Amino acid sequence: MHECDKSAKPCRVTATGASYLRGYDGDFRLSDIEEQAFIAARRAPMFDRTLVEGATSADLDPELVKAFIEAVRERDQQGLGRFVREDELLCRAGVTAADGRPTVAGLLALGTHPQQWFPRYAIQISADPLPGDPPGSRARNQAVLTGPIPRMLDAAMEWARRTFDTAIVAGPDGTVRDLPVYPLVAFRELVANALIHRDLDHWSAGMAVEIRLRRDRLVIANPGGLYGITVDRLGKEAVTSARNARLVAICQNVRSPFSGGRVIEALASGIPTVGAALEEACLPPAHYIDAGIRFVAILHRPIVPTAAADPLNATESRVLDALAQGALTVAQLVDMLDLTAPNIRKALRGLREHGYVRQHGGRGKFTYYERV
Repeated sequence: MHECDKSAKPCRVTATGASYLRGYDGDFRLSDIEEQAFIAARRAPMFDRTLVEGATSADLDPELVKAFIEAVRERDQQGLGRFVREDELLCRAGVTAADGRPTVAGLLALGTHPQQWFPRYAIQISADPLPGDPPGSRARNQAVLTGPIPRMLDAAMEWARRTFDTAIVAGPDGTVRDLPVYPLVAFRELVANALIHRDLDHWSAGMAVEIRLRRDRLVIANPGGLYGITVDRLGKEAVTSARNARLVAICQNVRSPFSGGRVIEALASGIPTVGAALEEACLPPAHYIDAGIRFVAILHRPIVPTAAADPLNATESRVLDALAQGALTVAQLVDMLDLTAPNIRKALRGLREHGYVRQHGGRGKFTYYERV
C-alpha cells in the first residue's frame, strides 16, 4: 500500500473516521492536535513572521543584535547591509516591525529570553544512566536548555562535550587524541536543524526539541516534519527548503556568542557534513525519520559483535548495524538495506541463534526485531 500524499493527510478510516500514525511497533490514533498539524502543513508556514504580543525592542539581546548587524553589513553590503539606520535594517530583515516590536523569528534568534513567551521553545536533553549509576536512576545530565537559538546551540555543544563518551584515536603522525564517540560537528548540524526547522505553529507550542543519548544511539527530534523535501532526498542534492523561511534568513547572519561562528549556512550543506563526519569517525550513516508531525535524526554506534563460534557473514553484519537505531520490521530492513526479504529473514535467523537479536511477535502477528 502506497503512502498518500501529504496534501491529503490526515487520511481517515472510512468506517470510523479515525486517523492513525504508523510506527514500527504499531499504528497509533492521532490526537486532535496532531490532526491539526497535518492540516496546517497544507499551506506555507508563516508563523515566524507574526509579531509577539507584549514584547518590545528591549527584549532583544544587545550582544546578539550587534553581531547580527555587523554580519549583515559585512556579507550583504549592497542589499540589506546598505540601510544605515539600525532600526530600519532590523525591520527590513524581519527581526522587528516598524514600531520595534519583535517578530517570532526575531525573538527566537536574537531575543534575551524567548521562553518568557514560548516556554517550550527549548531543548529537553538527557542521557541514559550508566551501569555504575545508583539503582533506579532514570537519566543523567538531564537539563532544559533555554535562551535564543545561538545560546541554546552553544549550551547543547557544552552538554555534549561533558556527556559523550570518548575514544582514544591515534593520528597518522602517531599523535593520540581523545575524541567524542559522536562527531561534534555532526551533532551541531543536527541540533541547529532541529532548532531552525521545528514547527512554530500553535499546535506545537507545548513541544520542545528533544535530545536523548541512549547507550547505543543518539536521538534528536523536533516537532514538525520535513517541508518541501522528502527523506530520500536529504543530502543527495542541493535542495534548500525552509519551514521557517524568515527565521532561516535571520539565522544566516546570527553569530554564536561562544565561538563567533555562524548558526547556519542555509546552503544545503548540513546533511552532507553530517554524513562526511560520521564516515570519517567510522560510524554508520545517520537515519532520518519523517513522521509528518515529527522529525527524528538518529546516530548510532557501529556494532562490534563479540567473539562467537561462527563469525557473522556480511548480510548478518549489515542487518545488525541497521538494528542499532532501534527495532525494525523485515519490510523496513528491506527498504533500508536494498536486500530481498528472504535474505534478511535468513540473516535474522542467524542473528537470533547467535543471541544478537530478539524477535517480537510471530506467525500471524505484527513482527519486529530488536538488537539485544
